[in-house]
Amino acid sequence: MSIRRLADKAVVFDAFPKVEADNQSRSEKGGLLSVLLACFLLFLTWSELSEYRRTQVQYDFTLDASIDKRLQVNMDLTVAMPCTVLLVHVYDVSGQRLHLSDNLKMIPTEFSTTKANSGKTLNDPKYIKEIVKAASGQAYDTKVAIDMGACRIFGSIQANKLAANLHITAAGHGYQGQHTDHAVMNFTHRIDEFSFGEFYPSLVNPLDNSLEVAETHFEAFDYFLSVVPTTYFDKHGKMLLTNQYAVTDARRTFPEKLSAQVVPGIFFKYDLEAVTVVIKETHRSLFDLVVRLFGIIGGSVVTVGFVYRALRFAWTGGKEDPNLYAPVHNLFRSV
Repeated sequence: MSIRRLADKAVVFDAFPKVEADNQSRSEKGGLLSVLLACFLLFLTWSELSEYRRTQVQYDFTLDASIDKRLQVNMDLTVAMPCTVLLVHVYDVSGQRLHLSDNLKMIPTEFSTTKANSGKTLNDPKYIKEIVKAASGQAYDTKVAIDMGACRIFGSIQANKLAANLHITAAGHGYQGQHTDHAVMNFTHRIDEFSFGEFYPSLVNPLDNSLEVAETHFEAFDYFLSVVPTTYFDKHGKMLLTNQYAVTDARRTFPEKLSAQVVPGIFFKYDLEAVTVVIKETHRSLFDLVVRLFGIIGGSVVTVGFVYRALRFAWTGGKEDPNLYAPVHNLFRSV
């Protein structure tokens, strides 16, 4: 009984007073507006649900305090020259030079402007056999490599975390070795991937899927890369240390008489920035979604109702609807 009395006293605190049914007036315009408002609210609710399911990405910048001594370089590119005449080196600012031809996979192939392929292998089993040998690191028939005319270079290396120059040159040009015939030299190349460190979702490498066509036998393709250390956190809090980069490129063409002074080839000259990018994946909480939905729905209903009453007041000149109190007048007449 005490609970009942307490509930009766709580009526005075009702912040949502009710309008008597006899004082309510319904109209066709109001009904149409309610339907439009309901459709609009359904659209907003769907938008909020889509935004709730989407992963948000935050970017922060800070000084690079990591003490890593090694830098992972990943590459997958095809050069329109036989593998037997190509050399891959990294030369860093400390003066250390790494010969990488044995650390990377160099597989004979045919050159294509779209993707790595081996068209002749479709009809001749001997090409399949030699490519399998090259992929497994075994000695293969160099005549087959020369006949196919191109070389796919791919793999990952661990270089010093210093500014360096990774270059692909022809034997006998820039480094000692058997001199490569000038007629064979063609540094037309397609880059399928060139990156630093581990891959993370939404990472865009500027050089991926790029193509450069050499116009002469003596050309140098220069890529100047600015590598930015990157710390990536996924939505589960897992951390990944990697890198991303920006690049500008240039090409140089020179006559054969200057071949002793200028080295033709493909040069990736990279430097590391002192700033690191911190990328964090975030996801909105369910509580945030509920609060936003309540705010959107409640605010929309109140705003549309106010605008409707204001327009109706302006249209009628402030006069009340004569039929608003008709049920009450009829009641008095019957009494």
